[in-house]
Amino acid sequence: MSIKLCDEEINAKLQKDGDSALHIAAIRGHLECLESLLENGAQVDLQNQSGQTALHMALSRGHVDIAILLLGRGCNSAIQDQNGDTPLHLAAEKGFFTIAQTICQLNIPIDIQNSQGLSPLHVAARFGSIEIVRCLCLAGANVHLKTNDGMTAEIVALAQEHKHIAVLLGKVKQEKERQKFVEQLTTLDIPLNRIKLKVFGSQDAGKTRLIQALQRPSSASSLNSLVESVSRRFSGSLFLSSSSTTQTGPPLSSSVHSNKGNQNNDCAFSSSTSDEGIHSATSSTSSTSSSAINSQQQQLPPPNRHKTWPYSNNTISGNNKEFKNGQQGIDIQNMSFTECGEFSVWNFSGHEPSHICYDHFVGNTDCVHLVVTRCSDDPQDEYKELLYWLNFLKGRVTPTEPIGHCGLMARRAVVAIVGTFCGTDSSSPFSPSSPSQPPITLNEAEAMMKTLKMRFETHFEIHPQLLLVDLSAQSDCKGLKELRNFLVKSRESILQRLQRPLRLLDPALLFLEQLREKYSQFPCVTWNYFTYLIPSEVNPLASDGHCRQLIQQLQLIGEVVYLRDECKELDYIVISPEWLGTHLLGTLFSNQFAQTNRTNGRLMFEDFAAAFPEVADTGDLLQIMETLQICSLVEPDFEFPAFITCNPPIDIWQPNRPQFLYAGLRIKPARGMEQTMQAIFPRIQVSMRKSMQDFQGCSKMLSGKMEALVRLIGDSVEVQIRGPSSMSNSAIYFLEDLTNLVEQTAAEVAPGISTERHFLSPKHLKEHRTNPASFTPEVIMEMQLNESLIIENSDGEQEEFTDVVCFGSTEVAGLLSLGIDISVAQLQPCTRSELAALLDPSDPMGRDWSILAVRLNLAEALPSVDSTGQSLSRTDQLLAEWAITTAGSASIGRLATILSEMGRDDVKQLLFRRVPLYLFNSTPQIITENNIVNNNEII
Repeated sequence: MSIKLCDEEINAKLQKDGDSALHIAAIRGHLECLESLLENGAQVDLQNQSGQTALHMALSRGHVDIAILLLGRGCNSAIQDQNGDTPLHLAAEKGFFTIAQTICQLNIPIDIQNSQGLSPLHVAARFGSIEIVRCLCLAGANVHLKTNDGMTAEIVALAQEHKHIAVLLGKVKQEKERQKFVEQLTTLDIPLNRIKLKVFGSQDAGKTRLIQALQRPSSASSLNSLVESVSRRFSGSLFLSSSSTTQTGPPLSSSVHSNKGNQNNDCAFSSSTSDEGIHSATSSTSSTSSSAINSQQQQLPPPNRHKTWPYSNNTISGNNKEFKNGQQGIDIQNMSFTECGEFSVWNFSGHEPSHICYDHFVGNTDCVHLVVTRCSDDPQDEYKELLYWLNFLKGRVTPTEPIGHCGLMARRAVVAIVGTFCGTDSSSPFSPSSPSQPPITLNEAEAMMKTLKMRFETHFEIHPQLLLVDLSAQSDCKGLKELRNFLVKSRESILQRLQRPLRLLDPALLFLEQLREKYSQFPCVTWNYFTYLIPSEVNPLASDGHCRQLIQQLQLIGEVVYLRDECKELDYIVISPEWLGTHLLGTLFSNQFAQTNRTNGRLMFEDFAAAFPEVADTGDLLQIMETLQICSLVEPDFEFPAFITCNPPIDIWQPNRPQFLYAGLRIKPARGMEQTMQAIFPRIQVSMRKSMQDFQGCSKMLSGKMEALVRLIGDSVEVQIRGPSSMSNSAIYFLEDLTNLVEQTAAEVAPGISTERHFLSPKHLKEHRTNPASFTPEVIMEMQLNESLIIENSDGEQEEFTDVVCFGSTEVAGLLSLGIDISVAQLQPCTRSELAALLDPSDPMGRDWSILAVRLNLAEALPSVDSTGQSLSRTDQLLAEWAITTAGSASIGRLATILSEMGRDDVKQLLFRRVPLYLFNSTPQIITENNIVNNNEII
């Protein structure tokens, strides 16, 4: 809208009450009109006959957006109307906290009294707006100011029965106390004193011993070295720690054995023991087997350090020796490492069942990650182990923008890879003077790290070297020194970029200690209660915003865990992370608790009451587990899909529906992200539990005459649907909803992974073939590009697209927007990162981003794009510019054609695997009580 008026016309008072055009626009809430008036010279502080400005009028009518605009244009917020009210009085009356906060930041008088002697503080106290009362007190409002009736704001609050406001005002009556509270809400000039160190690896990787080695003084005395050397020389295993520990000081040594036969095997990684955590849920044990048995165990091949999901029945039932005495859950301790500073160390168990809930504790990049592997004679085994953990971390870190050069994410996780081994200790009086030699050569280590860096550098800042640490050494080996140096630099770098801590943090930590004593049996409070406690017990001026800032800093230093419950919109603060990680999860996934599980994974209240007798209300405990999404309520029990060991019945999907239509697909993780869906599938079962019957690795659902089967097949989740031909339209929505639910759950658990839809042959599904043929995303997208309706499956057979995707329904097919027609603006950050990684580097034949710019008719944009250097991805900038300038033609199909013309079929194939194969234009659906979207044909 454009208005061209002279100053006299635009500021003329158009009505008897003296309202100008600006007043009228503010009253009516016409934002665009008001903007035009201001641009054409309207006087922002013009008053009507009641003394009100446009800002007064906007606030009186509740138009907050217009009030913010007027304040931004320099409106004088100290002007009083005929009643003596300023805009701040009106904001306090209406409870407009944002407006009050903005006015307080303008450094205008805030104690102006109206004709009744009421200041804005009096008004806020009268109308019960505690947030505005806090804001005014922080800004220096006079709490002793009296009205014409001689009432302070505290008395006004009591008169209106706002006791919580009266208590607040009573606490800040003394100026010295108020200044203390105000100062606590400012930031310090120094960084936080601690960040998290998260340690990952298999049960026998030596994580706990590595942590203890970092605690050890870098230069141990000769006496201590001798004592520790003798102790270790005769210990049964380096990876068994004492059941007691201290937070600082030298590492704990194993118990001493008199069996001399173990002298030559003291550093062996026993296949029957695991790397116990310092706070392990189970008590430590020591091996007392004879030297012959130990020798025989050493000759056995090392166990598979990472098994394939789903885990075996032995693991669940507690008969698996590898996990019998090992750590479960997460060991959490605050430690001070020699020469490295303070860390909150989170030692994640390698026990696979507990991996399903790690996403609640992994994903933040403001910490250091160590991936620990046990060096062996087979580097390929180590490489597979590292691939699993790095893929695990990559999947759980949310991609951040902007996309940097070659696809680098804006906030990459800091990662170092540590290889542990037991070598010959030259400092030991029982060993020769030859130096320790790791079982992996330098060339092997360099080659492995080069490959890992190429695969993961877009998401991780990976230390370039494999840090080899000899856990048998009594003083720092070279690898441990390099690790200390890495921790120092990484800690300093992370702390420098973090926001400086509030002065409120130290008083809050002291209060947390009291809170932990009070709630020692169940150290959890709701977020609402936490935001009540901090102002009530620590600082009365702390607002919800201060509480959010405080909780973020408490999480960064490892003092609390914030659990969000999206379904019930009720968030929890776990004030003792050790209780959650070690006691709750450690007990839940322990050998003893596994023995109480039923094959159907269902547990009663009594089971939890016996396992956690200290918790008064078992329902509260189960609520935390539901928030962690590891169980679901199945009246009267709770079902844990991770504990289900019963196999699906033989007749779960009988070939007795020859007249039914069949369709299905497999949801696979992106290539290179193997063993991802196994840890996610139990969470998928939790999401679907209200409407499905669960078995191990499999769930079945009935909806009217239609049936659905969702099961884990290798590294993919398979969804099959069958139903009568008369319900073909309903079946496609049924399939789409279940597929979306699987993909959504996968994205919530692992936002850093991309998934692909591989449709299955309806013909083969109807024939109940064990390995039905599939249609890859590339084949389906190529079919769309060629404007064909026939696609060829992996067995070379041709089928119609409508049969594969739409149950043969041409009506539903007409509602689809094909993948080739989707705009490039809808590409996800992970996909854009991968495209940048392929097109940003200079190509010997020129087939890179520069030629892409010419093909996209964006040659004129080359200088500006090139001027960003390597800070931003040139490819990503070009695609963004293309989507803006030619929105109508900037489609996936057009981009794929251009990539083919450039000879970059590798990029085109990647693009086809990452984009949606289709989207629904409209979905005439009804949401049932099962949360499954259906139409009227489905019961």
